[in-house]
Order: sequence, then C-alpha cells, then structure tokens
Amino acid sequence: MAREKGQRKGRDKWKEKSWYTIMSPDYMGGKELTVSPSSDETSMIGRHIEVSIADLTGNFKKSNAKVIFRVDSCQGSKCSTTFIGHSISDDYIKRMVRRRKERIDIIKTFKLQDGFEAAVKIVVVTDGKLTNTKRLEIRNTISEFLKNRLENTSPADTAKYVIGDDIYNDMVEATKDVYPIKKLEVRKSEFYTSGENRTMATVQEEDQTPEPEQS
Repeated sequence: MAREKGQRKGRDKWKEKSWYTIMSPDYMGGKELTVSPSSDETSMIGRHIEVSIADLTGNFKKSNAKVIFRVDSCQGSKCSTTFIGHSISDDYIKRMVRRRKERIDIIKTFKLQDGFEAAVKIVVVTDGKLTNTKRLEIRNTISEFLKNRLENTSPADTAKYVIGDDIYNDMVEATKDVYPIKKLEVRKSEFYTSGENRTMATVQEEDQTPEPEQS
C-alpha cells in the first residue's frame, strides 16, 4: 500500500507541471528545439538546451558538434533562447589529432556588439613537425584573421559564422602562404556579457606561445 501511495503522489506532482516549447533564436531559424515540463515560466528561465548542429542546420558534417542555448524568456507556453556557445566532442578531436603530427591550440576573446564578448578555441593539426618559428607564424596569422573578422560584429552573425563551414575555409585561405593546413576546427565557443561566468580558460593559451628561433 505504501508503494501505491507514493506512486499516486508522484503522478499528482507531475500533473502540476506544464509543457513548454523551447525555440531557437530567429537568427538560428526560429525552430522548435524541444519541449520541457516545468511548474511555471520562471523555472524555465536560465535552462540550457543542447542540440546537435546536424539536427539544427541539416549539415551532417557537423554531427560531432552541438550548440548550447539558454532560455531567456517565455510567453505563454513558448520560450525564447539565446545562443551561448558550441563544442565539438573530445573523441572527434582525439581521432583528428591522432592521424596527424602536431597540434596547436589557440584561444582568443573578442568584443562583439551590444556588450557581448566571445571566446573561441581553435585546434590546428598539421601533417608534419613544425619549427617554433613556423608554429608562431600559424598562431599569429589565425589570431589576426579572427580579430579582423570577429571584432565588433553582431552576436547573431558571429554565432552563425563560428558553427558554419565558412570559418574553416577562411582560416585555411588566410594561412595558405604560411603553411598548407588541411585540418582545423573551431573546437569550442562561448558567448557572454561582461560579468558573466565563463568556463573556458580564456586568460592564457593552453600551450604557451614559443619564442621564435634565432636565425
């Protein structure tokens, strides 16, 4: 009898919840992402929703990546979200690196419009061993390209750019006179306003920038 009483209590509590439809931002298609139960609208605010980029955009080359949205507001049973970042699976990065020779990690932050900032992590993998000078050239070239491309752009345009294919093609083009890079990825991004907590280590590069070799 005790078990049955507990089951009835659980069902009653469930019935108190309403279902909310969570939508992607208009700049990400304004699509239904999922539905979620909640006791009220206030409890929905701040929830994070993870969605495969392949499911969101139909680009199945991005099946190893996911985007992260945050619920910011609800009207009735429909909730709006903001893009707060994306990431690529660790397993995919490990496979990518294992097939090549050397890895360079680049983490940079950029000031966007409307008080937003973006932290972007790039992983570059080369077919051969690099000298310190060449490694530094690659790092500086990509960093300068990203600064020129992303600084003072809108959060919406930046979000679409970092999860798309153009950023990969543009970085390969930017570095072609430095080194013929065949594999790189935007491994992770985080979008935030001043004062918000960040999880990405943006203060320093993961691998220290080497000093150029003396000629």
